[in-house]
Amino acid sequence: MGSESNDFDLSEESIRSSLAKLNEDIEFKASIGHDVNFAIQRSDLKPAIYLCVSAGRISLADPGVNPQFTLKARPEHWQQFFAAVPKRPFQTFWGMIRVLGKPAGVEVLGDEEAFTRHARTWRIVLDRIREAVHGGQAHSAQGEEEYTSEDETDDDSIIGHYTWLTLPPLGKCKIFYELSGQGNQPILFLHTAGADSRQYHSMMLNRDLQSRYRMYAFDLPGHGRSFPGQKQYPLSYANSEDFYVTCIRSFLGKLDIRRSIVTGASMGGQVCLAVALRAKELDVRGVIPCEACDFIPSAAGSTIYKLEGDEAILNAERVCGMISPTSPAIYKRLNWWLYSAQASRIFPGDLKFYFDGWDGRERMHLMDTEECPIYMLTGEYDYSCSVEMSRATAEKIQGGKKGSQVVFEAMDGLGHFPFSEDPVRFIPYFKRALAYIAERSRG
Repeated sequence: MGSESNDFDLSEESIRSSLAKLNEDIEFKASIGHDVNFAIQRSDLKPAIYLCVSAGRISLADPGVNPQFTLKARPEHWQQFFAAVPKRPFQTFWGMIRVLGKPAGVEVLGDEEAFTRHARTWRIVLDRIREAVHGGQAHSAQGEEEYTSEDETDDDSIIGHYTWLTLPPLGKCKIFYELSGQGNQPILFLHTAGADSRQYHSMMLNRDLQSRYRMYAFDLPGHGRSFPGQKQYPLSYANSEDFYVTCIRSFLGKLDIRRSIVTGASMGGQVCLAVALRAKELDVRGVIPCEACDFIPSAAGSTIYKLEGDEAILNAERVCGMISPTSPAIYKRLNWWLYSAQASRIFPGDLKFYFDGWDGRERMHLMDTEECPIYMLTGEYDYSCSVEMSRATAEKIQGGKKGSQVVFEAMDGLGHFPFSEDPVRFIPYFKRALAYIAERSRG
């Protein structure tokens, strides 16, 4: 397979060359926990590629070796996956399973437990083969990628605090929050499901934003650096629209934050729409929902979220598949790290809100867009809340109570975590949204 081809008919020579680079790849070597044999199957008619990870190295395996699991898809799907810059959802096999699934011939054959246990290993193998056949080099300790934002320097101006909130039904909660900036206009950032406010450090360190805005971000109870609530028991957490809005209301009230602009992605984007419905009650000036729509059924994600395994690996692997393949590697790793660092069952507790729990389908027309301007943003690589889903929601809001326009913008080259996966690319979109709210809101 040459650098100009998207064909997946890999020669044995090109496969061996790719695997040789993998054996020098520091991230791949760190991912190996136990030996594993697996296969990549192109169809029922063509032979599979058998791979063996043993003694810390990967090699082609004898076809007679029985793989523990097989990643199966049609030739045209693998062709799109191994393109130099794949399109959604072909940036990851997770996306292929979730969006295409068995009806399209995409499935995992064999030992499902082994598939989840070795999720990081097989994912890195697929990514690196793609990179290698298009001229990519092994990832080594030398020449590591730098942060792309010039504002992310050795000196950090974000300040962290704790405050106490009483949040039914969790009781008294010790909540961690961060702030930065000297401007008069407050912005509240809301983190994604199963993550925390560290996702917004690139935004909160941006010097231009700091000069014009006062930026806040908090960790939900039991997330990140926040303590669980007084009545919050391990493995019991379940998020909901009412609970999430109560958290936002309590936080804004405790810090006396008025006329804030509220923004977030994924779960944080969904709740922005709920906030817009209650904007006057919450004293919110406008919202910027990212990767948000009015409803996502749990069935849409059941193929991958029903799988069980080590949460510290599996949660991070599943969600990071929604990142753009062109996002800088260092930010991909940081997103992975954040999802790997959360407490047990926190992520699925948030998914109870993200899937099914948030349902605004019959309420979008109730939004008063004069009271609360809305600027929606969604990345082209998000296969969970797609550009099409977000645009359809924005169209439902058009001509709300007073007929003010809602802006929707698709973001090129970005995925499900635009704030944290490629902040330099995201900033211009975000600034346009802020300018729109400043122009349209009542101040």
